[in-house]
Amino acid sequence: MTDRGRGSGPQRDDRRTGLWGDDRGVSETIGFVLVFGLIATTIAVTFTVGLGGLEDARLAERDNNVERAFDVLHDNVNDLSRDGAPSRATELRLGGGELAFADDSTLRILDSTGDGIERSSTSIVYRGAGETEIRYEHGAVIRRDGGGSVMLQEPDLLFGETTLIGFVDVGREGTERVGGDRTVLVRTDRPGDRTATELTGNVTIRIRGPTVDAWARYFEEQEEGSGSGTFDEVNRTAPDELTVNMTADDGDRVVVHRTPVGVRFTD
Repeated sequence: MTDRGRGSGPQRDDRRTGLWGDDRGVSETIGFVLVFGLIATTIAVTFTVGLGGLEDARLAERDNNVERAFDVLHDNVNDLSRDGAPSRATELRLGGGELAFADDSTLRILDSTGDGIERSSTSIVYRGAGETEIRYEHGAVIRRDGGGSVMLQEPDLLFGETTLIGFVDVGREGTERVGGDRTVLVRTDRPGDRTATELTGNVTIRIRGPTVDAWARYFEEQEEGSGSGTFDEVNRTAPDELTVNMTADDGDRVVVHRTPVGVRFTD
C-alpha cells in the first residue's frame, strides 16, 4: 500500500503539470491575434491617412504644374503684345480640372475728360481642387484660394515720368470650356493691331472682381517704389472693387497700349 501511494503521487503531479503548466498553445494564439491586429490596424491607418495625404499631394502638384503652364502663357501673350509675334501655343495638362473663360473681372482706365478704355475683360480661368483657381486676367497671372488671392506674374505696366499700361483684350474663340484628364493647347493670336491712347490730367484705374486684394497689393507696392509723384492714392472702395488715382501733369504721361488677343482651346 505504501508503494502504491508513492507511485500515485507523481502521476497526479504530472497531470497537474500537463493541464496547467504547459501554456505554449495559449501563448501562440494570443501572439497571432496581437500580430494580426497590429497588421490590420497599420493597413487601416495607411489607407485612411496615408492615401488621403498622397491624394492631397497629387492635387497640389497638379495645381503647381498648372501655375507653371500659366507662367508660360503669360510670357507667350507678352510676345504678342510687346514683340508683335503673330501667334503662340501653350500646352496645359488639366489633370481632372477645368479650363474656361470668365467675365467676372472688369478693368476700366479713364482720364479726367472721360476718354480712355472702358470695357469688361475676359479672363482665362483654371479651376482645380477645392476652391483653387489660377487666372490670367488683365495681363497678370493670379492664384485664388478661397477668399484670398496672390499675384504670381505681374501685368505689363511701367511706372515713371511716362507710365505705360499694357492692356491685353482677350477675345473668345471656339469652345467656352474644356475639362477632364487630358492635355489641351491654349492657342493665342493677334486678330488686330495694337493701339495706343495717351491720357491726360487725372487718370483713374478701376478693377472690379474676385481678385482685387492681389491687385491692391500690386498697386500699393508700385506706389511705394515709383517715386515719381504719379500716384495719388490706392483705395479699396468696396470689397470687390479697387480704385487707383494717378496724376499725369508736369511732364508726366500715361499711355495705354491695347492689344487684342484671340484665345481658343484645342487638343
